[in-house]
Amino acid sequence: MKHKLWSLLIVAALVGVVLGAGGTLLAQKVFRPGQAGITPKQDGPLVSIGEFTVNLRGGAFLKTSITLEGTDAAAGPILQAKADFLKDKVNTVLSNKSLADVETPAAREILRRELLSQLNQVADGYIRNVLFLSFIYQ
Repeated sequence: MKHKLWSLLIVAALVGVVLGAGGTLLAQKVFRPGQAGITPKQDGPLVSIGEFTVNLRGGAFLKTSITLEGTDAAAGPILQAKADFLKDKVNTVLSNKSLADVETPAAREILRRELLSQLNQVADGYIRNVLFLSFIYQ
């Protein structure tokens, strides 16, 4: 009788260990998918398109330096080849803004999204992000 009890306890312990290990592995795959073989988003190439100083509507001015993040490795050469067209578009967008359109963080985020949209029209959708490296207005 004691032999059956010990056998039953050993089997129960083994089942518990197997279920615990299996549950842990499953939880890691479900709740931490980055470690389960899914590759994280890769940053695209960064292309500086320079510094811009523009007169804003109403008499203020803006000085900013802009870098573009491409969508993939192929974007870098395309963005560099279209740099002059991209700079022209940036000047056009910025010179149509007022001081109120650039002075708050929320306004800058709206400006970033507008530039992204306008520049992607020139760059055939190869731009993932617009980065303001400096941003001075007066």
